[in-house]
Amino acid sequence: MFYDEAMEYIRGIEADGSDYGLERERVLLDALGSPDDSLRIVHVAGTNGKGSVCAMLTSVLVAAGFRVGTYNSPSVLRYNERFLLDGVPLSDDKVAHYMTVVRDAAERERAARAAGAEEGAASGEARAMGAFRPTAFEQETALALTAFKEEGCDWAVLETGLGGRWDATNAVHSKELAVITKIGYDHCALLGNTLKEIASEKAAIIKGAAVTCAQEADAAEVLYPAVTRVSGGAELISRSVHGQKFVSGGEEYVISLLGRHQTENAALAAEAVRMLRERGADIPESALKEGLKRAVWHTRFEVLTSENFAVSPYDIVVPHGKTVVLDGAHNPQGAASLAEALGEYFPSARIAAVVGMLADKDYRSATSVALARAERAYAVTPDSPRALTAGALAACIEEGVGIPVEVCGGVKEGLSRALASDAEVVAVFGSLTLFHELAKGRGTKN
Repeated sequence: MFYDEAMEYIRGIEADGSDYGLERERVLLDALGSPDDSLRIVHVAGTNGKGSVCAMLTSVLVAAGFRVGTYNSPSVLRYNERFLLDGVPLSDDKVAHYMTVVRDAAERERAARAAGAEEGAASGEARAMGAFRPTAFEQETALALTAFKEEGCDWAVLETGLGGRWDATNAVHSKELAVITKIGYDHCALLGNTLKEIASEKAAIIKGAAVTCAQEADAAEVLYPAVTRVSGGAELISRSVHGQKFVSGGEEYVISLLGRHQTENAALAAEAVRMLRERGADIPESALKEGLKRAVWHTRFEVLTSENFAVSPYDIVVPHGKTVVLDGAHNPQGAASLAEALGEYFPSARIAAVVGMLADKDYRSATSVALARAERAYAVTPDSPRALTAGALAACIEEGVGIPVEVCGGVKEGLSRALASDAEVVAVFGSLTLFHELAKGRGTKN
């Protein structure tokens, strides 16, 4: 397949929806030669902070001289971001090549099962081979692991798509380490309505050594007995819009990612690295410090001003004296982190917000928390079949938060109106699909 054909192929499978389980993924990986067996795997699950921790661990391992493959979802600006080699997205040609390899393996398995079912029926055997239809996420997971093996990666950093127990990434045979980030309420219809239930689903990725961060009591009750170590957290020394300095494990670190929650994520990543060292990985302290400092993760309290927007990956013009904050806060826990960070970095600023949420999220609680200091909001409809309409979101904000809301035709329109207002800081937050529209080179596939 060419790249456009590969995108058409995977979009067609996405339309079939999701079906969770590990059997299809394991069969597909085995059909591809079990690429996971050649990789040292760090598996990351949790409610918030997964992507940031993956980015930090990737940066540290690269700084230590390793070849690293990273699998994230969903992509923020472009589809290829799901498959990173040393932090750089796979090229269009490589995405198309490995998508073709995975598709062909799935079709061979499907044909073999169909032939087996026909033979069994002809011989009167009372068994059915069944159809073999891996989901889009399952095929993308297989693509990632196949690409990482073929591209000579030493390590694979895998982020769970949803939950953990039945997530396709959990079909790998073995792991060097499991990492569990902060547990909160999200995907409750699938994972459970209590922190204990949600934590149990996340903890199911643990197959040996594991680390986690400080958790709420109910989540801690499940996780602490299951992990090898709990991160001691971070003691903040200083912060500015250029970065943060903190102490963890008796060492001083600097990160460019902003927000108090990111120091906790970094402390968890540092604890994970210490555990990897104990398991034989050659990761010097200098690589840990350099990797944390260099780690970049877009749309996680990302601050844009007139001084830095030109070198950003966004098609945004920020007027002098204005600040734009991009944040993928889409659940109550993420919204609380966003609100806290806005208060820390812009304590006296006039704030407006551009918001777009998915209908299957707890958008009422999330917007109520995140918009606590906002003077007005601009509601948009995300580019997703699960989107909450801008009109419904506006009504929710007006009723729940009590601030003026304008309904906009898209994120760019909302941002333009917000920047034209008297707000000094404009926060764009909600579904990660919001940010597709803001990417430079909008003509490329997302």
